[in-house]
Amino acid sequence: MTSAPAFAAPGPVLTPTLPATPTPFVPNRGGPPSVPGEDVSAALPWADWSSLQWAGTALLAVLVALVLTVTIGRIVRRLYLVRELEELGHGDLDGPVLPPAHAFTALVPAHGPAGLAVTLDLLARQRHPDVRVLVVVDVDDALTLDVAASAVRRHPERVRIVRTGPLAGRTPVAASSLADELSPDGDGIVGVFSAGDRPHPRLFALVDSVLTRTDADAVQHASRPALAATPWWTPRSTVDRWWWSRSVVRSHGRAGFVPLSDSTLFVRHAWLAWAGGWDASRVEAGLALGVRMTAAGARIVIATSAEATTVERSPGGLRDLARARATWVRGCLQVLGQGDWRRLRPGARRRALGVLTEPLVDAAVTIVMAVTVASTVLVGAPVLVVALAALPVLPWMLSQLLDVGATTEAAAEQGRRATSRERLLVVVGSVPDRLVTLCAVVTAVAAELAIVRPRVVGPSTSAPVLAGRPVGLDESAVG
Repeated sequence: MTSAPAFAAPGPVLTPTLPATPTPFVPNRGGPPSVPGEDVSAALPWADWSSLQWAGTALLAVLVALVLTVTIGRIVRRLYLVRELEELGHGDLDGPVLPPAHAFTALVPAHGPAGLAVTLDLLARQRHPDVRVLVVVDVDDALTLDVAASAVRRHPERVRIVRTGPLAGRTPVAASSLADELSPDGDGIVGVFSAGDRPHPRLFALVDSVLTRTDADAVQHASRPALAATPWWTPRSTVDRWWWSRSVVRSHGRAGFVPLSDSTLFVRHAWLAWAGGWDASRVEAGLALGVRMTAAGARIVIATSAEATTVERSPGGLRDLARARATWVRGCLQVLGQGDWRRLRPGARRRALGVLTEPLVDAAVTIVMAVTVASTVLVGAPVLVVALAALPVLPWMLSQLLDVGATTEAAAEQGRRATSRERLLVVVGSVPDRLVTLCAVVTAVAAELAIVRPRVVGPSTSAPVLAGRPVGLDESAVG
């Protein structure tokens, strides 16, 4: 007989308890989040930052904003011709050649024999009936005197030597002012060139036509080094000069300020005499003359032509390149210290201040970018901070694309196609080119601080009377 199984005694009855805050049901989710809501903000990267880290990030944001402003402003000035569609592809010297109406004096301050013979020959062979070439040479420079004397023997009817220095009894300013004696009518044109320039044979005839059509007081024509694949800095320098002469200087001129150059510049004799002559011993004399003339209301035409662009002599080495950059920086600092730019209109004054301080700003941008990138990487900054520091790379990439296109245009003006090496060097060479500019700025600032100059009184602010017409102070600076 089998017995019935024994049943266990019943346990206590369990009463389920509801949670204090019901959790809403979310379909297809693995249950409620494991991190409470109040801890989500603590997971953000900046939640535990100190006040010093917040201050550093704010400073970084300000520096990045300034760098972006400088970079984008440079891109806008380079794209000036693209915005001005009526000027895109238009050469001011490509119009009809009118009969000769002006007498020209080509002024060549010679500081050495390099490239001087070629420049004098090309100037003496200009296709214009009234051209005189005045080469200013220091009497102590025997080799340069020999080169100039050979040019006189080849072109005795056009080339003339003017000696300067203590033995000659003339300062470079006085020698440059002798151009007035070579124009009996007093309304001649002085064309300033540098040794090594290769002007086009029809340049003077084309400029004569521009002066007749516009009645300008000065004409600034384009000049730049020839595009070549070697050395490595030549494509970068050529592209920068191409942008400057084709677009940037026009943008400055439209704002009422024209930074003139020391090459391929044509000025009326009356304005040169008003300015006290061309100071051949001064660095970047054209920049100072441009400030004075625009402040006095001169009419300056910026004329370009792909065919007649003057080819400058490229620096012979890296040291020559740094010296040329330092010369430009010193010229900007000297004009900035003179204060003539303060007499410009407000808009032109701001533009002039930007041009004169641009080398210092570029050096500051180079230092800021190098320090910012290095510090954010070395200290292991959060990803968001690194991304903020890398923002200026975007407009830099855009500018490099524009420079590659400018390389193609510069090569087309020489009648050929740009090589892959030239395009590559324009992009790759931008970083070492900035370092060269930084060294040039440091050298120029140190040289200027070491020189103590007496206060020099500039020319009168009253404008000269040209051909019976006074130049008004409210007239446009650029035609």
